[in-house]
Amino acid sequence: MAEKLKPGVYPRIPFDDYARWDAVNHSKLKHFRRTPAHARYAMLNQDESTKYQDLGHMIHQALLEPEVFAQAGTLVAPKIDRRTTAGKREWAEFEEAAAGKMVVSESDMDALLGISKSVSMHATARQSLYGVGVNELSIVWEDPETGILCKGRIDRLCEIEGYTFVIDLKTTSKPASTHAWQQSVESYGYHEQAAHYLRGLSVLRPLEGEALRRYAWLVVETVPPYCVRVFEAEEACLSVGNDEISKYLKAYSECDRTGVWPAWPEGMDLAGLPAWVYKRFNIE
Repeated sequence: MAEKLKPGVYPRIPFDDYARWDAVNHSKLKHFRRTPAHARYAMLNQDESTKYQDLGHMIHQALLEPEVFAQAGTLVAPKIDRRTTAGKREWAEFEEAAAGKMVVSESDMDALLGISKSVSMHATARQSLYGVGVNELSIVWEDPETGILCKGRIDRLCEIEGYTFVIDLKTTSKPASTHAWQQSVESYGYHEQAAHYLRGLSVLRPLEGEALRRYAWLVVETVPPYCVRVFEAEEACLSVGNDEISKYLKAYSECDRTGVWPAWPEGMDLAGLPAWVYKRFNIE
């Protein structure tokens, strides 16, 4: 029988091991943004243990787990016309040689090299990633309100100018303007993820005044010129995220208790245009 997962802070845990831990993370909770039925479907059909070898994952591993990245070995896929007999044979030979290694496209490798250079030249990003701290920290805690066992995997926990910071490495294909990033935070629920992690840390490692623990996104653009920017999460943003996470956990607890995972409400709802359209036409 597997040993029961206990609350605590777990450094140096491989991602696949963390993914198998039976606890609730933000990846599960975020689907409550729609309905419990959507959340339930995602939980039953999501293989969290598999991380696709996409550019985002490669950037995370290269910057946060350089030893693991180097150990895995990375090969740039050659440009081969696999429509021809010779091309098919050449590709089969390459796949055989690449067994067990990470295979990336030439454009992805260019992006990784460009991002690494940009990070090394950005003083704040450099301080965030390479100062005093620990990377890929897995945490498990019991939510005080619902008793649900929760988990999170923090990209980096570090100290910057006397403050404890959670650093969350994010990629974007858009320019990292303040407006564009605010839209991304709302669209992807990054404020909820931030609140989830901070809640866990406050349970496991309470500080004298939660204001001493801060949260920042290290945002890297995945298209040339691979610019980098660091945003600290506003207190109001984290407060909204915390309220949402509380709501999701209560919904999860109720659904898990009753076995009922409701979808959209029955009956007929009223809908129209977004509020900004009415404002344009001076309609209250």
